[in-house]
Amino acid sequence: MNKKILTILSIVLVFGMLIISCGPKAAEAPTEASEAEAPAAEEPAAAAPATFASKDPTTFNTVTIGEPDTLDPAIDYETAGSEILQNVYETLVFYKKDSATEFVPMLASDWTVSDDGLTYTFNIRQGVTFHNGDPLTPSDVAYSLQRVLLNGNTNSPHLLLSEPFLGIGIIDVSMLIDPEGNLMDSREGMQAVDAAQLKSVCEKVKAAVVADDAAGTVTMTLAQPYGPFIATLAHNIASIVDAKWAAEQGAWDGSCDTWQDYYATTWENSPIAEITNGTGPFMLESWDHASKTLTLTRNDNYWRSEALWDGAQTGPAKLARVVIQGVDEWGTRFSMLQAGDADSAVVPIANVSQVDPLVGERVDYDAKAGAFGPAVATETADQPLRLFYGAPGLFRGDILMTEQVQVPEGGSPYIGSGKLDGKGIPANFFLDEHIRKAFNYCMDWDTMIQDFYQGDAVRTSYSLVLPGEIGYNPDDPMYEYDPAKCEEEFKAAELVNEDGKGVWDTGFYFVSVWNSGNTARQTALTILSDSLKKVNPKFQMEVLSMPWAAMLHYYQAKQLPMYMIGWQEDIHDPHNWYSPYLVGTYGSNFAFPDEVAAMFTDYVNRGVAASDAAAREAVYKELNQKVYDYAPIINGPVPTNRHYEQRWVNGYYFNPLYGGFYYYELSKN
Repeated sequence: MNKKILTILSIVLVFGMLIISCGPKAAEAPTEASEAEAPAAEEPAAAAPATFASKDPTTFNTVTIGEPDTLDPAIDYETAGSEILQNVYETLVFYKKDSATEFVPMLASDWTVSDDGLTYTFNIRQGVTFHNGDPLTPSDVAYSLQRVLLNGNTNSPHLLLSEPFLGIGIIDVSMLIDPEGNLMDSREGMQAVDAAQLKSVCEKVKAAVVADDAAGTVTMTLAQPYGPFIATLAHNIASIVDAKWAAEQGAWDGSCDTWQDYYATTWENSPIAEITNGTGPFMLESWDHASKTLTLTRNDNYWRSEALWDGAQTGPAKLARVVIQGVDEWGTRFSMLQAGDADSAVVPIANVSQVDPLVGERVDYDAKAGAFGPAVATETADQPLRLFYGAPGLFRGDILMTEQVQVPEGGSPYIGSGKLDGKGIPANFFLDEHIRKAFNYCMDWDTMIQDFYQGDAVRTSYSLVLPGEIGYNPDDPMYEYDPAKCEEEFKAAELVNEDGKGVWDTGFYFVSVWNSGNTARQTALTILSDSLKKVNPKFQMEVLSMPWAAMLHYYQAKQLPMYMIGWQEDIHDPHNWYSPYLVGTYGSNFAFPDEVAAMFTDYVNRGVAASDAAAREAVYKELNQKVYDYAPIINGPVPTNRHYEQRWVNGYYFNPLYGGFYYYELSKN
């Protein structure tokens, strides 16, 4: 029991004993009158309410799964890294508290837009300094966005900026030189391009983002009107870095003569992958890979003197320190939560039954109001945790298939023998449309929802977008679990071996991958593996865990035949689903045949360029059918959210586009 609670209870007990000892003495020889006038006996004092106090109210400790891939904002494209970035770096605009579609000024004090929707002029906030003391200037803003555009890298979120600035369909700056995309992600190829052509591309980028330090402005000129542009500037890809500092660390020096030498910088060779210098409320103190621990300290010189929305924090953060520890093993995370050593922890849905008895206060999401309601005490009100329940997710986990696996010299352990002989699969196994459809029919998502998510998830149609967005149609078809159709599709597969035998007769073996600690993905792949064995015992799909960074590397190298991964919206717009899944981040790693890639690209480009919602809807209606017929993914359910925290934590709210916590708004006790 908490020592503070014990002390309060002791006082109550002592006070009760005093009342008892005095009572009999006053009533030794009562008179008739005194008996009549005696007050009614008082009810027993109510038990003192439970109180909760942190061992260290200045430090927020959270335990999660894994660690970031990189802290270079021009490259990072996963939630572990974006959580750090949104607390250390800042953007010109930011989300208005819990809204995914409303924005407030951050490093820009205000902005204007031309009548044709092509020119945005931002007034840059005065008096802001980076963590090293350098003043924020418009030139830093221009450099930051130019660096993203010139860096390219199809495995980064730069696509969010390249399309509005360079043109719809330009998913990498190299396409300004080779529209066919043959130079994408190749620094060596870019360095071999004519110097005059390289300089011309750089000057085009610099003309699109122009700083005026004297006027305190940055002017941005788009290639075409782009509806989600302000939303894009709120994303971490548009984080503002100190240009002078970045160049000193070895990043691009801002010269049009050298940019090709920094093109396609990755997490492996970025000079600012593990160091930071932002303007945000927290600074990176350390990153210990051995313990997967990142420590943030408060920026006591933080600039914010005005609230960005009603009731928002101002001045330096209330927390002095934030410790984020990657603990993949659930039992350890649970023990830390029980002991109060963790203020919050990632709780897999499979383990909520262990945690729910510790919940003393619950806050439910009101879908009609679009916000959380009041906190309500549970039947176990003396317990230490608070649960925020039911907020809608803008996230989905899907099982992806690589249609043309890249096999390194010496072979690949992920495709076994590399042949259709029962001991492996050929590299083009998932190029067969019938095989992709068979896997869709063999996935029992309903069991996953009931047994793993405990009902806290819903299946949407096979449309890639989420309910409520343009392009979503609840009546669109989707693949249901159907072993008979699974068998039918496997038997219809056109893939045969040198003996003329098909996959149904030979069987197969390959390895599917999930990232360590993510039991949801492990469970989904295990359900699929078991379903395949039931359809045909010759179907062997091994389920393998892999550290996140390693999995990221192998799937981006197109070496994994199947893996499960998730996507959380960058911006609340359908283009942010169609584009990454069919063209960019994931689409480029599916290894589509050229004609298929061209078809999807055409639809995606026409959809975002359409003039109004009805026109976009028409394009996406056709695209949805094409995606269903082609079956490139095994489309997962959309979970609702649970957030557990100690009851001494204050200030939490939910924004679905945050990469984890925004620690600036949090405090303890």
